[in-house]
Amino acid sequence: MGTRSLLLSSVAGFALFTAASALAQTASPESPPAQLPAITVEGQQVEERADGPVEGYRATRSATGTKTDTPLKDVPQTINVVPRQVIEDRQTTRLSDALLTVPGVQANGTNGGRGQNFTLRGFQTQTVATDGIMQSPALNFTPVTRDLANIERVEVLKGPSSVLYGRTEPGGLINLVTKKPTDTFTGSATLQGGSYDFYRGEGTVSGPLDAAATLTARMTAAVQTEGSFRYDNDDTRNFFAPVVNWAPRDDTRFTLGADHTEQDSQFDRGLVAVGNRVLLLKDRYYSEDWARYDARVDNVTAKGEHDLNDWLTLRQVVNYTVGDTYRLVANPGTVNTAGTTLSRTALRQTEDFDSWDLQSDAVMKFQTGSIGHTVVTGYEYVNGDRTVRQINYSLASISLYNPVYGAEPGTITSRNNVYTRMYINSLYAQDQIKLNDQWELVLGLRYDKLDQTTVTQNVATHVDDQNWGPKAGVVYKPVPRLSLYANYSTSFSPQTTAILGGGTPDPEKGVQYETGARYELIPDRLSVGAAIYQITKENVATASGVTNFSVLTGEQRSRGFETDLTGEILPGWSVIAGWGYTDAEVTSDRTTPVGNRLANVPNFAGGLWSVYQFQSGQMKGLGLGAGVTYVGSRNGDLANTYSVDGYYRFDASVFYDLNDRIRLSLSGRNLTDQDYVEQTVNSRVENIPGAPMTVIAGVTAKF
Repeated sequence: MGTRSLLLSSVAGFALFTAASALAQTASPESPPAQLPAITVEGQQVEERADGPVEGYRATRSATGTKTDTPLKDVPQTINVVPRQVIEDRQTTRLSDALLTVPGVQANGTNGGRGQNFTLRGFQTQTVATDGIMQSPALNFTPVTRDLANIERVEVLKGPSSVLYGRTEPGGLINLVTKKPTDTFTGSATLQGGSYDFYRGEGTVSGPLDAAATLTARMTAAVQTEGSFRYDNDDTRNFFAPVVNWAPRDDTRFTLGADHTEQDSQFDRGLVAVGNRVLLLKDRYYSEDWARYDARVDNVTAKGEHDLNDWLTLRQVVNYTVGDTYRLVANPGTVNTAGTTLSRTALRQTEDFDSWDLQSDAVMKFQTGSIGHTVVTGYEYVNGDRTVRQINYSLASISLYNPVYGAEPGTITSRNNVYTRMYINSLYAQDQIKLNDQWELVLGLRYDKLDQTTVTQNVATHVDDQNWGPKAGVVYKPVPRLSLYANYSTSFSPQTTAILGGGTPDPEKGVQYETGARYELIPDRLSVGAAIYQITKENVATASGVTNFSVLTGEQRSRGFETDLTGEILPGWSVIAGWGYTDAEVTSDRTTPVGNRLANVPNFAGGLWSVYQFQSGQMKGLGLGAGVTYVGSRNGDLANTYSVDGYYRFDASVFYDLNDRIRLSLSGRNLTDQDYVEQTVNSRVENIPGAPMTVIAGVTAKF
């Protein structure tokens, strides 16, 4: 389907919504429509909605697990939610820091400083969704570091989720829920400064554009620059995100949003392993001053909803993403036998990509006798194109202990051009079945048809595959405060890597079995959750040791246990915490020994963050926060040739609300100044060290 056809389909879809809005009059004014509640004013005491603000640290609803506004206690799958308040209390600017208290989640590399990757329940994922929309299927990593300025909440859906989202990794899905326009005027501005020349400014303005508040808008922007404890150059990122809502009638809603990111960063693969350990010289930089990465990414999303009557809602979503990147970098090679120098090559690469995502849903709410149903049926069309042009050069080696800079790219050693085109057509259906006040079922099925072409050096390979992906879940509530659940879910993920010997691998597939519980320790204030699971992943492609090529490693399995705690212990005393055990290993393979641990997966890891803010007296408005993160020892690569030690990280913050509008903040991270490896990336020459002790001060004004 070409761009013209896609545009015509988009226009036609929204035209149908407009026509339905004008003609359909069957909805009863007294009947509750099949839609989310109206967006409310920020800071007001209102009932929570799935895509809106969370009061404090404890979320109660989500749409990530079902595509409908559903109480978390009614979702038969683990979902962890990090609200905006946690991000602000910690002065967090990195997604990886926002997820420190989510069990089973581990930061998993930055692709040389380009973006952020994660390990979820033992399996690497390089894709993050925004408002339920996945990135281009032709991309195998996130091309920019996602800014958090317009993020209302971060939600982590654990385990496979392909029935609703199609192409996902079996470990789970990170979904970023963005801030929405408000019915009354509101806004805020924040200035921050800190260690290693960190400076940031962000702001948001929201409110109605007409007297009746049928047209509302929000603009969010952020500018950030920061240095590094490893090199002298600065990284910069500019971000802005406008969004407009139009509700011409009570039964019709339209949203048009966009975001733009510009990023210029130093390229850095991190530290290298010598023998069976990482050479933990965190201030040693093994690249060059000219090694830079530059990227621009634009997203535009249009959404329309119309309630045909009191039980049927139609929903159309159209997303277009386009971007380009450029990098001239020094790539690490291998360490010599003496363990003193690192070989290198230089790479010049340009990349262009774009994608369309069209989702057409029907949401139905009805009864069959005494049994209630919430049914989502839909069709999704996704295409993605990506063109990569590479030139490799020779480059001098560098000393590991006393690096000397100034080497320049030498002679051209190779050229490589890769074009990837991917089309996916999908049909899906899900039924949330309420049998009674105690028992609920969720049943789903998805069909995906994949058409993928990869052209490498003018040699084309083609994958034509299809997949049926079911899921099933059950929720049992013996008492109102306790929810028990179990699920079976599947995943389907196309691969863009090239296989050693030629060709493109078939999609990866995963299966999860999970059972868990949620319990309100303090009704409406403090909740605890726990889950055990097993995930099996088949047809896995990993690095072959030959540049730009991979091999299939067969089957991998992850088993584990997780528990979390969120909410308010006493008035003013909030907590968010998580702890997990993960046993992730190779279970079948032709090259990697069975029993090898998966890379960057600690057996035990967890995090705790707690804040107390005085509610009265002379110290009213003063807030004190403290947290600890523990990550156990991990194998650095799939071959288990080296490992990294576990570590503790202590963070703290103090803030003071001068009034309802002004907050002063001071935060410290890694207060014990511990040396540690934060992230490994299944590579002996790519290990990201944790930052030394850092301090960030900030001031926020609300209006």
